[in-house]
Order: sequence, then structure tokens, then C-alpha cells
Amino acid sequence: MDKRMQGLLIANGALVLLAGFVAGFPYATAVSAALDPNATAGAAEALRAWHMAHLEGVLNGLLMLAAAAAAAHLTLGTVAQRVVFWGLLVAGWGNIVAASISAATGGRGLSATGFDWNTLDFLLFMLGIFGAVAAMATLVIAGLRGR
Repeated sequence: MDKRMQGLLIANGALVLLAGFVAGFPYATAVSAALDPNATAGAAEALRAWHMAHLEGVLNGLLMLAAAAAAAHLTLGTVAQRVVFWGLLVAGWGNIVAASISAATGGRGLSATGFDWNTLDFLLFMLGIFGAVAAMATLVIAGLRGR
């Protein structure tokens, strides 16, 4: 992978990882609220949502960093480099933003529900899925070609 593109992927992966760390603060607050004996039913939902947001950032950031490291050992053409770079950029940022919006607004992002935050979450999650699959499929092909 081109050194400039690899560096940008590493920087964005680290930023997505940091965004996941930041989402850990409201997650900790949700854990405390859920442990309260008088907690409402909504406390469990907030706990789930912030847990997901925290993990989306951490796991997507680590995926971006790992893929940048792996791509350095593969022969990737210009198009393949762009697919990996943009696919992971869209996946990493799309997932952490969508999960954080979901947690903050009470949405799930499981389907389009009209002109609302939930539909935005759904679209961002779908973009993230397509980006991650395209990037991973490209790395699989490049890995098999290089064996």
C-alpha cells in the first residue's frame, strides 16, 4: 500500500479508536445508572446502546490499524488500495458516528423509518457494512494472490 495512504489509514484508525474511547465515558455513566436499584427500564437500553457505541469505535479503529499493517505486506494495485482505504474509512467513521447517534437519540438504526435520526443511523450502518466487506474482500484477494 502507498505510504501516504497507509499513513492516512493509520491516522484515521487511531482517531476512530479514540472516538471509541470517548464513547466509553457515557457508557460508564450508563453502567452506573443501570446498577441503581431504582433504575428504569430505559437504563438497560442506554447501557446496551453506549456499550455498542464504545465497541464500534474500538473495534473499527483496531480493524483499520490492522488492515493498514497487513496492506503494507501485500501487492495492491491503485484501485485495490482505494477500495481498502475508502472502504475502511467509511466503515470506521460510519459505524462510530451511527452507533453514537443511536445511543444519544434512542434509535437502533435497524431500518429506515422516515426522515429521522434512526434512518440516518441505518444508512450510515449500511455504508459501513458495504465498506468493510469491500475492503476485506479486496484484502482476501490480494492475500491469496501473494501466497
